[in-house]
Amino acid sequence: MTIFRPARKNDLASMYLVYYLNEVSEAEAASATPPQSVPATLRHVFETGTMYVAEQDDTILAFAGAITRGAVTFLTDLFVRSGIQSSGLGKTLLSHVLLHDQPIHCTMSSTDPRAQALYTRVGMQPVFPHYNLQWQRRADEQLSTPETELEVVESQAGDPAIIRWDAQISGRTRPEDHAFWTGEQRCIPLWFQRRGAPVGYGYARLEDATPLTTQRWVVGPLGVSAPEYARVCVLAATRWVQERAGEVRVRIDVPGPHPALAPLLERGFQIIYVETFQSSAATPFFDARCYIPSGSDLL
Repeated sequence: MTIFRPARKNDLASMYLVYYLNEVSEAEAASATPPQSVPATLRHVFETGTMYVAEQDDTILAFAGAITRGAVTFLTDLFVRSGIQSSGLGKTLLSHVLLHDQPIHCTMSSTDPRAQALYTRVGMQPVFPHYNLQWQRRADEQLSTPETELEVVESQAGDPAIIRWDAQISGRTRPEDHAFWTGEQRCIPLWFQRRGAPVGYGYARLEDATPLTTQRWVVGPLGVSAPEYARVCVLAATRWVQERAGEVRVRIDVPGPHPALAPLLERGFQIIYVETFQSSAATPFFDARCYIPSGSDLL
């Protein structure tokens, strides 16, 4: 019999294995050995959010995770072992982690139509495509300089002004995530200033290689005070990172409506995956023209 229960700390490795097996090919899965470490983000969701597992005969079959920040519950994870997908485990797990007393539920859906259908049936409507972009320096490539008066200024970890800006622009107050970014992930906080006045903020970090990814720089979250600053701030942030990247890849996830999407593609970024942002909000709780998420895991 399958039981559904809150996740425990000693479940994390088994949960990550379920995720890992979903991300690799069948041939790789057949010979896969359990990953040796659990990603920091998975631990962060466990420590600051809600996680449930589906278990049978002491084996984790599926798990789901969500974080609630203010009025918004964001589904971070929903993974079911291959072979038993579409068996109802995912729907039951959603009922445990999507809190009924929270008015807004949202997630980044994969391209799997079964996942998109499930999220739509529980009230999270497709809103916009979300593009995962990556850049890698080509031989003898010269970086173009954005035509802007913008200045990129490094800030300090825990800068209360950045936390306030992020709360207003992302639609959620989330000091625990800022502490995670600057602590566990060693993010560098940035201000974007025009003639000495801030028009945006952002984070950048050098992410170590994992069993599924190579070492790379990651940009996000990044927010601006008005859409007219979105393009120049994102281009300034990506150039700031590119100058430090050397041969290391650069990753940034961009909402479809964001003004920087086309300019990034023109400057050599490539689309490596396309997700769908789905939400139950009757009106958007953030402006996708002004906000770049931290990635698919924490929005």
